[in-house]
This record gives sequence, C-alpha cells and structure tokens, in this order.
Amino acid sequence: MILKLFFIFFVLIFARGDYVISVLNDVHLDLKYDPYADVKSFCQEGGTKDSTYAPYGRHGCDSPYSLFKSTLKKMVEVNPNPNLIIVPGDLVTHMVSSEKDTFNLTDYAELKRVIENHTREVAMSFPNTPIVFTLGNNDYAMNYQVPNKTYKEDYYSFVFQKIVTEIKANGISVIIVINYRIHLRILRCLSRLVVTL
Repeated sequence: MILKLFFIFFVLIFARGDYVISVLNDVHLDLKYDPYADVKSFCQEGGTKDSTYAPYGRHGCDSPYSLFKSTLKKMVEVNPNPNLIIVPGDLVTHMVSSEKDTFNLTDYAELKRVIENHTREVAMSFPNTPIVFTLGNNDYAMNYQVPNKTYKEDYYSFVFQKIVTEIKANGISVIIVINYRIHLRILRCLSRLVVTL
C-alpha cells in the first residue's frame, strides 16, 4: 500500500502540468461543542459558560462542526477539484480517546459518529478527487488504543465501511493507507484495495 502511495506522489511530481494537493490535518471534530461553554470545560455541552459567544470555536478547544464545514466550503471555493486530498488522521476530538484507562461503549459510539460525519463531509465536498485517509492516534476508542477484543472486529469493519464503501457509493476515488496498528488479517485485505471509479 505504501508503494502505491509513493507511486501516486511520483506521478504527481513528475507528470507534466500543475498539480494541487490539499491537506486537511488534525481537525479533531467535536460534535459536542457548545459555543457558550468556556475553555475550562473544553467547550463541551454542559460545561461552565463564557460571556462571549464563539460559534466557530475557541482557542484551546477542538473544532466545532461549523468551523469544519466552513473550512471545507473555503477549500472548495479556492479549488473545487484538487488532484489529491490527504487527510492524515486525528479526525476525532481529544475528549473521546485521550488518557482513559477503560473502554467505554458511549465514547466508542461517539468516536464512530465523528468518523462517520468527518469522512462523509470530506467526500461530499470533493466528489471528483482521490482522497487518502489515514488514522491518527485520536481515532481510537481508549487511551489511543484499538477497541478491546469484543469490539475490535467491529471497529475494523466500521472503518472499512465508512472510509471505503460509503465513499465509493458517492463516486469517490479512494486509496486507503492503514495505520500500523490495524489487525494483520484486515490489513492483508485492505492492502490490495485501490478503488478507482
């Protein structure tokens, strides 16, 4: 898979013409962002309030949906059809996965909900562009680790469905680069996967 990625970069670098590569990095999308909450509560629902309304985020907090959507909109305005989009992971807010000692099913559901929304929005914003998604350390359910044995297979199949199958249904060309922590059996399947529509 890594060789395939290098091949793409080789083609982009040495082919004639201008090529545009867009990178959407470390979004840390927070679906529980509260524009009235303060930094002490990480700007999440139910936290203490700030006197200033901040619909597009606060310094020290993760990205609200409104900021993520406006970023994608601006990217489309600047160039609606880049040659390649790279999404190097950390799609999910720090509040879901960081420094937790036990697996929590509620947080796991939230992690999946954020990944689903993130990948869908990127795919729908750029329907004619190849997208390279990778998983960051925050895109796991407990203390930056893959889910426990009970949910491990569910997590891999979910990632496959949301990052490949769902995007493929939208007519997107996708190449998947999988984090080294992915289960070898799943990795063997995904390593042969290049979707080109």
